[in-house]
Amino acid sequence: MKIIWTFTLLMIPGVVSSMSVTGYSGGGVTIKCKYDEGYTDNKKYFCKGQWSECTDQIKTDIKDKWFDVGRFSLYDDTSSAVFTVTIRDLRRWDSGKYYCGVDIYAKIDSYTEVNLKVLTEDCCVKSISLSASAGGSVNISCKYPQSHIHDVKFLCWRSGADLCAKETSVKESRRWRDEGKIRLYDDREQQLLTGSISHVTEEDSEYWCGVQSDQGHKIFITRVLISITVPEATSPSPSSSSFSSSSSSSVSSAESPQLRMCIK
Repeated sequence: MKIIWTFTLLMIPGVVSSMSVTGYSGGGVTIKCKYDEGYTDNKKYFCKGQWSECTDQIKTDIKDKWFDVGRFSLYDDTSSAVFTVTIRDLRRWDSGKYYCGVDIYAKIDSYTEVNLKVLTEDCCVKSISLSASAGGSVNISCKYPQSHIHDVKFLCWRSGADLCAKETSVKESRRWRDEGKIRLYDDREQQLLTGSISHVTEEDSEYWCGVQSDQGHKIFITRVLISITVPEATSPSPSSSSFSSSSSSSVSSAESPQLRMCIK
């Protein structure tokens, strides 16, 4: 429950913290919001605007499971007392002031101020489409903005509301990182993340290339859509079918006299 008061924020040490997050139009962001362990049972929310008139974008008391409202998703990880907010399909007008909040009855809510800036970056495509045969491999190539040269780069597999259900990241320039079926390579001079995904299946339909800030927030820049083709089952050749049929017929006729003798 939000309560309006006239004190300045700095007069309440420990209650208010602030963070800045940058995202890119067409992409997405995940924002990590830490809260006191004593509030694991409380509702969590993410609202936009000045605190006195902040409008909830998403609010839930669901724990340890993704909850969706439009382009917003929230996951409250009670084991670590952190809830994560994901915003998909970012637009320029999403820029502004937000608050991660914990709803506390009859008291001032615990919250964190979030200043989100959504940019349009010419260097990077919003989405790429690739194709691969099931069991085969596919190569990926994603540009990223110069301002993120020294940040950690990642390739995330999307599962439902979670844009990063599985992640492979690379922290060093010009050194391959192998993890399972994914290989990644960050060329900082070219501002290019490249790599490959092997042994693809129909589940490998969507990935995201992005960068991670030093505060742990993820910035999803390029969506990677993969069309998986499954080879058709090979049917028997006509000659094989014919051979099988004739063999069966000859065996049947050879056995029939013996069957007649047994009947007698």
